[in-house]
Amino acid sequence: MRSRIAAPATEQRNTKIAVISPEKNSGASQQTGSSTMIHALPGMGADHRMYPAPWQSLPNFVAHDWVRHTAEKTLADVARQISETCSIRDGDILVGSSLGGMVACEITKIREISELYLIGSATHKEEVIRLLANLHPLGRIAPIEWIRFSAGEIPFELAQMFAEVDPSFIRAMCAAIFEWDGVSTSQTKIFRIHGKHDLVIPAPEKVDLLLDGGHLLSMSHAPQCIDFIKANSKGSITQSEVKL
Repeated sequence: MRSRIAAPATEQRNTKIAVISPEKNSGASQQTGSSTMIHALPGMGADHRMYPAPWQSLPNFVAHDWVRHTAEKTLADVARQISETCSIRDGDILVGSSLGGMVACEITKIREISELYLIGSATHKEEVIRLLANLHPLGRIAPIEWIRFSAGEIPFELAQMFAEVDPSFIRAMCAAIFEWDGVSTSQTKIFRIHGKHDLVIPAPEKVDLLLDGGHLLSMSHAPQCIDFIKANSKGSITQSEVKL
């Protein structure tokens, strides 16, 4: 059943957004105690800025950058790298936008993840439209041109992110998506948040929250995404923290 809604920073616990760049800090040094963490992975070529200020209302929230691309060729390779570098642990909660959601699906195969929130993402390669297949390989296309073509008008901040992205990561991940075997059966509860105008990954038949937006919901519809997570999480978010 679809619910319809019309249409930054060093780490601090609980009420502040936590930003970890794996190039400078490993997740192991950022996590203490036994609190359930909420780890957010960005889209292809994006970084922690894909989760702007409103995301700070989620407790124990950390928005990750992609780790520097070396020889990773598959989504499973990236999932292992992210899990280790950012200390994603059993029982944690994942949020993933676009490519970040696909990598998060892979993490559920190697970690006991309690909840996964996919934002404009996919659970198997068949959900990614054939249009993107025509862009592979991307050796002839600059990253900023790829995102402009695939997502339409983009926020200035996202354009800045793409100006800094490693083209080899874009090329490798575009190839990896089309070799991906998809999410596996696990104990992870998966929630899907999607934009009804998403041209990159069209809304699937079963969506938990359908928003009047496109592919960049974590930026354009952050409050709605956050409220949905607060209302549905059984992990680190208590009912007293839910404000709808």
